[in-house]
Amino acid sequence: MITKLKHAPTNTQWDAKAYQQFSRLRQRPVNELLDHVDLKKPKCIYDLGCGTGIATQLLAKRWPRAHLQGIDSSEQMLQEARCLPIKALWRQCDLLDWQPEQSADLLFAAAVLHFISDHEQFLPRLLRLLNLGGCLAAHMPDWRDAPWYQLMLDTLEDAGPGHTPLGTVQLRQAMAARPLLSLEGYYRLLTSLTRKLEIWETEQLQVVEGRSPIYDWVKVSALRPVLMALNNDEKARFLYHYLMRVHAHYPPESDGLTLFPFKRIFIVATV
Repeated sequence: MITKLKHAPTNTQWDAKAYQQFSRLRQRPVNELLDHVDLKKPKCIYDLGCGTGIATQLLAKRWPRAHLQGIDSSEQMLQEARCLPIKALWRQCDLLDWQPEQSADLLFAAAVLHFISDHEQFLPRLLRLLNLGGCLAAHMPDWRDAPWYQLMLDTLEDAGPGHTPLGTVQLRQAMAARPLLSLEGYYRLLTSLTRKLEIWETEQLQVVEGRSPIYDWVKVSALRPVLMALNNDEKARFLYHYLMRVHAHYPPESDGLTLFPFKRIFIVATV
């Protein structure tokens, strides 16, 4: 699977406009996930971590009569989502605090659960919010073993003055943590709670363009905690060293484009 990405502006906050520039790439795993959801007429659907509504639009198109609600912690993202010409309600809320108004037939979570650390507790909790026959469908970027992510950890460890660490110990520990389980781990966690369970992983070869295309992609999500936590001097040091390392590891091809492999885990769990 080969795709192209254009250059995006820098911002350390949730940048809804920049996120939308990647919408074509972000929609592909949503389509793949939806292809595995076998529900005929779900009455109540929640799009968890809906962002700008990339997945919500597809949910509304497939099930136009369902009660559809998008949940996201970012008001900037929801402002974009509210402009969509679809029938949906929108709610700003942290997923860790979220409680649905009514039990769900479908909980759809596209590229959000990897930000939550305790999957052993959180995913069974989500399953308990489903009606009988309901479905949890999720995909998660699996970036913790990706070279660009390790380069970020290395830069936090040694890009300070005299090769000292940047940021707090808590920041470095949080970024080094791995909340995702193995595919086998998700099976063992969820199989006794479901009547049907599908788990798989894909790797998409993204072909990206721009002066710093890898950074342009990861800064809007994975690097946000780092860029927001560092002070101005630390941030300048981090970006200088990180960009040098990323450019060296991901050199452009002869046509000027850059190869950016990207892994994702998919889960479709029916109760």
